[in-house]
Amino acid sequence: MKKLSLPKDLTLKLKKYKDMRYGENPHQKSAFYIGDGDPGYKQLWGIELSHNNLGDANHAWRLVCEFGEPTVAIIKHGNPSGIASRSNLEEAFWLAYQADSISAFGGIIAANRPPTMEMIEKMRGIFFELLIAPGFSEEVIERLKKRSSRMRIISASMPPKQLEFTRVFNGYLVQTPDVIRESKAKWQVVSGPVPSKRAFDDLEFAWKVVKHVRSNAIVVVRDKVMVGMGTGQPNRVNAVKLAFNQAKAKARGAVLASDAFFPFADNVEVAAGAGISVIIQPGGSIHDKEIIEAAKKHNMTMIFTGVRHFKH
Repeated sequence: MKKLSLPKDLTLKLKKYKDMRYGENPHQKSAFYIGDGDPGYKQLWGIELSHNNLGDANHAWRLVCEFGEPTVAIIKHGNPSGIASRSNLEEAFWLAYQADSISAFGGIIAANRPPTMEMIEKMRGIFFELLIAPGFSEEVIERLKKRSSRMRIISASMPPKQLEFTRVFNGYLVQTPDVIRESKAKWQVVSGPVPSKRAFDDLEFAWKVVKHVRSNAIVVVRDKVMVGMGTGQPNRVNAVKLAFNQAKAKARGAVLASDAFFPFADNVEVAAGAGISVIIQPGGSIHDKEIIEAAKKHNMTMIFTGVRHFKH
């Protein structure tokens, strides 16, 4: 994997590719600028894109590209309301939608395979802003065109590894992307029995998803479906509670992923009360010993990855 560097001098030469309908809010202006001739996406149908449409489409696309199996994600306000992997896109979409059908309204759908007719028939009668995928058959495009003149259809290429920019004060923060080669062989089981293969599959799924949820990030996964998600809270235990508020009874026997370490054992106590069987987190808290003891007390498996995935 070629490593990106941070040069001493950085010169950007950008050209306006397209004006957006508006910025984050209607009173703001926005445009999409590119450094070469390839924008990385192509709009095939639907009304003009807004600033938020393109941002959420990017989040959704990068998330589903993490997975090898047929996977569908639904994104709202930069976070997944649902995501599932299955042997076919139809089932993956339906499980992702059912995980949080209220939040899915007006969301953006991403699929890591060209959508099938069976999948888009499952979408019938539900309002979505946009559908993004690596490609579309003419049959699918024609069916979607007849259904709605508004919903955007976008094809996209694989996301490149690029430097990331954030405006700060009078300058920019520039960082390399959150790309690291990880292997479950390096994960450390610090409490409880070694998980079954099925649990390991869910843990790998959850660990990929939590990387794309805004911190503090918690996801609850059962059978390769995200059934609960907590995000954007100033303290982690409230993010845990939010995830269980969505997951409800589906949390029992599920796995939980945290994008950063648990600072205190209260997170484990809340997870145990919801019936979580396995927790995966980076580890590294000064209270790790107490947190591991809490997991042992509840006969809960806990895994340390040694890698953090903050997304601010």
